[in-house]
This record gives sequence, C-alpha cells and structure tokens, in this order.
Amino acid sequence: MSRKDRTYIDRELIAGLVYNEEAYIKEFADASEDSFTEFKTNYRKYLLKRDETNFRKAGHKIKPVAQMLEIDEIVEEYEHAKTLLWDEKPVEKLEQSVEKIEGICNEIIRELKQIQENPSG
Repeated sequence: MSRKDRTYIDRELIAGLVYNEEAYIKEFADASEDSFTEFKTNYRKYLLKRDETNFRKAGHKIKPVAQMLEIDEIVEEYEHAKTLLWDEKPVEKLEQSVEKIEGICNEIIRELKQIQENPSG
C-alpha cells in the first residue's frame, strides 16, 4: 500500500504508546506537532545553508519521534539529504529535498491537529 492510500499518523499506535489515555493522546500529538514544526523549519534553514552540524542535530532530534510513529519517509529523506550535502549537489537538489520534507511535515502536522481536536478518535 502506498503512502497516498493511508495517513502518516496512526492514532491507534499513539493510543497504545500512552495507555489509551485521551489526555495523553492529545498531549503526545501536541508535542509531536511541535517537533515536526521545528524540524521542518530547521531542515530548510540548515540544509540550504549547507550547515551539516546543525542539520544533523535537527535530524537526530526528529529521528526517534519519526521512528516511533513509523514514518520512514522522514528518516529516508533526511539520510538522502545528507548525501546531497556530502556530494556537494546543486542548490536545486537541496530545494527539492526541502520541498519533499515540508510536504510530508505539513501533512503530519495536519493529522496531528486532527488528533488533538478529537483525541478519542
């Protein structure tokens, strides 16, 4: 099944992580929204500046959350972007990676907001 056929955020996965407590589901979704918002901003900022140190910090900060939520696309594109930096690819390639991450993060954030509004599902 392709990603287009399903959402990024599995509400039941989150519920299982927080013992199905509605307040914790909302809190987890809120904290995750903040994390993906910060990552999206820092991804753009540091990748386009070719600041590998801070880019890696941004990646290492989101990686556990993305893995916990089983959002492989975030980790895969982050790893791909590191190779773009190492290979000194043109800025157009970096911008394509930024656009891809921003699209994924925007959808994730939208889904997390829906969970915050209706944590009981």
